[in-house]
Amino acid sequence: MLVHQINRLGSPNVVVTNHSGERFPTIRNDAHEAVQFDRILCDVPCSGDGTTRKNVRVWEKWSADDAHALNPLQIKILQRAAYLLKTGGRIVYSTCSLNPVENEAVVAHVLNHFEGALRLVDVSGELPALKRRPGMKTWKFMARDGSFHDSPETVEAGTATRGTRRHLEEFLPLSPERMDELHMERCMRIYPHLQNTGGFFVAVIEKVAPISVDEKKKAAEAAERISKRIDARAAARSENDKIAEDVQSVEGDQPVCKRQKVESGGDEEMAVEDIADENSADKDIADDDSADKDIADDDIADDDSADEDTADGTPNVHGKRAPYLPDNPREDPALRENPFVFMDPSTSDLKAVLDYYGIKESMLGRGFLSRMENGMFRTVYYVADSVRQIMDYAGSRLRVVNTGIKVFGRSSVKEAGCAYRLVCEGVPQLLPHLGDKYVIEVPFADLKTLIEHVNPLLSLMSEETQRRVSKVAPSCSVIMCYDPAKHADDEEKPFTRLTALLSIPCWRGGASLSAHINKSQLRSLNHRVLGRVADKNSTFKLDNNARDSDSVAISADSPAVCADDA
Repeated sequence: MLVHQINRLGSPNVVVTNHSGERFPTIRNDAHEAVQFDRILCDVPCSGDGTTRKNVRVWEKWSADDAHALNPLQIKILQRAAYLLKTGGRIVYSTCSLNPVENEAVVAHVLNHFEGALRLVDVSGELPALKRRPGMKTWKFMARDGSFHDSPETVEAGTATRGTRRHLEEFLPLSPERMDELHMERCMRIYPHLQNTGGFFVAVIEKVAPISVDEKKKAAEAAERISKRIDARAAARSENDKIAEDVQSVEGDQPVCKRQKVESGGDEEMAVEDIADENSADKDIADDDSADKDIADDDIADDDSADEDTADGTPNVHGKRAPYLPDNPREDPALRENPFVFMDPSTSDLKAVLDYYGIKESMLGRGFLSRMENGMFRTVYYVADSVRQIMDYAGSRLRVVNTGIKVFGRSSVKEAGCAYRLVCEGVPQLLPHLGDKYVIEVPFADLKTLIEHVNPLLSLMSEETQRRVSKVAPSCSVIMCYDPAKHADDEEKPFTRLTALLSIPCWRGGASLSAHINKSQLRSLNHRVLGRVADKNSTFKLDNNARDSDSVAISADSPAVCADDA
């Protein structure tokens, strides 16, 4: 979906990658300096409980544990974004959740973690028509049993999972004084009932100083806190073991127990109940101690985001994995597919294509790339210099799934003048650099013929257009251009006033032309230029290029309409 929407922009400055957000790699330039970004949008994974108006089934599967499981990941993504951001740049952190554990808790703890390097931006004056509410400063944590807590100490064993107990402090607000210092009211809460929308949370964060946090030190301090907690529980367990030994010696002396029961009556029953309570307490402490050991292991060996070795490359002690370090995270493995490869315009098959279409030198030094398949390329993409530079710096560390604009696609015609045709989405980029004979200006009458017929005969075009087309060898691409400014005085004009140059790539056949645009674009042109209703449910038809008097009308969905499937 992201690739589809991005392609609609027609921009050579976009790269779509496939990385875990918390492990986006550090890209270094030739001077070995980290490449950072001016703006970062962190639309993080969330429980989506703000979308219940359009997705009512969210309630069927909703659980408090959803937010608890996502909070650690959300914090890691926002921390990683802070390292990738330039000083003076901005991050927009957003979710479609209304749960403070996923929103204010994440923002507050990340701001606190970076010790003043980040601050919340007051955007209350932006988008004044947007109704919003300020961020929360206080909230409670909901356990599995539905109970609410404002302190980790009040959460009883069994009411929270092991992973939840590990992050309890991160689910709750900081001290009231600290929350005021962070200006948490600058966060924006958008409630569904305010403007008949979904529920959203948005926070704009600015990096006001370089980050100087020692992440290794922070991780060591976290491990030390857990170690102290384990030691405290171990001491309690040792004391409880001593009590348990005394209890066992009493239970093993049966005559004494019977004599006590006879002499003290009901008091013995109370003593037995106390012994049972002590045994139960001993079991709870033992279970808690075991769980804490597991927690410690999880903090040191986080399976989801830990490195095999420490951040400096040294092996970990006792085979444990290093904790997650947002300044130097473990990198994702390379994609198992053909990578994008930059092509040299002066060599290989690309040179033959560029020479055929008369591409000018002004474009030869740009970024052409492709995915090689069996030693050959099927589609050629074009990227801007800035994208090429980033990809050169990153190399194989950047998992690129889509980038650039398609400019050339392999033709299915075996005896074509050129093995590659011009692709519709790349026309705006190629047009200023194409050879003059492949760019043909047409009057409105020819434009009308081109879009209301399937493969219109050249004989239906004006004499000037026929003369220009005849200079191009058959079985190759040409671009038909209609400039509304140059034809403002024509009697016949478009149904909708056009303000920009309209360029349509066409396949030049032996005696006809075929528009190389997809069906939805063709419908849109018929509606805008000719005023014809052209939606899928209409009776919209194109005139066929029949050679006899028995011509028939066919639907726009006919396979005869050329689709841009490169």
